[in-house]
Amino acid sequence: MTYCHIMRPYRILLIGILLMMCSEIVNAQAFCALRDPVRRVYQMFPESTAYRTITSTVGPEHRASLLRELPFAHHFNEFGRHSLYVALQDGKPIGLIHVRSEKGRWGLVEICWALDFDLNILGFEFQRCRDPQCAKITDGPVEDFIVGSNFETLAKSVKEGEFLESIPESQRTLAMTMLQSALKTISLTDTVWREELISLRAPFHAESAFESGIQLEPILAAPKRVDDVGFDLIVWGEWAIQDAQDQPLGKLIMSSLLLPGFSDDLWWVVDEKGSLISIECQSGWPDEATASAFQQLIGRSILDIKDCATASELAAEAVLTKQASP
Repeated sequence: MTYCHIMRPYRILLIGILLMMCSEIVNAQAFCALRDPVRRVYQMFPESTAYRTITSTVGPEHRASLLRELPFAHHFNEFGRHSLYVALQDGKPIGLIHVRSEKGRWGLVEICWALDFDLNILGFEFQRCRDPQCAKITDGPVEDFIVGSNFETLAKSVKEGEFLESIPESQRTLAMTMLQSALKTISLTDTVWREELISLRAPFHAESAFESGIQLEPILAAPKRVDDVGFDLIVWGEWAIQDAQDQPLGKLIMSSLLLPGFSDDLWWVVDEKGSLISIECQSGWPDEATASAFQQLIGRSILDIKDCATASELAAEAVLTKQASP
């Protein structure tokens, strides 16, 4: 037997190993990226003129957060380097796209999710799906239910199961996969790209208080915890607001507030004199009492809130004191 004959089996084995490695690389890439981002972005946001990509690492701390919020199975490929795509129209951000991959009955199911900046589902497309139900599920009650939903609505549907009972039995497994994928997409986007989301949301909150055409100039370099208020208060962002002629209008401040029975991000807009113009809750006010407690502060300044009696006044005093100092 010649040397070539002896080495031939080893060459075949080596080629097989290399092919398997290539396959793993392709699969790993598919977990986190759009295969044709230009076409996909314009399909999901037809008004877009460009896009940009933000790549971050989904690490153990994000996994722990995900497991707390979503107590169902997660596979290891959901972690590592992942990309968030920001659709732009003439340079202005108009929406987000994130790709998630799930294990289905017919192999991997890759779903492209379109989101607004409040992380409501705007739409979805299958990037990869061999399940025969994929073609049917994109036009019917499943799509009608998911599009427009937020995290709370989707989580409730998974927990109670009423929605799944209302669709054909043949579509329920894929529908549950989609619901879980949408929940993971919202949760991870909110956690992994939190600081990027804050910057993307800021112009919309500033424009709600002033006319469009304003400019924002970041002031705060890093998140800052506010002490001595009796509860958790972190200022995540602060921006100077100017009009189109560079004239100062006021400031925008974003803080996270953790109180018994209330935890959310609050957006504060103050004018040049330090008076509150508007206060918005990122997820919407949980009830009328909480909304009233904060909304009654509008029009007041640091001079009006020196004798704080309520948590909302303490929070306002902390935010106004911070912005009032040079």
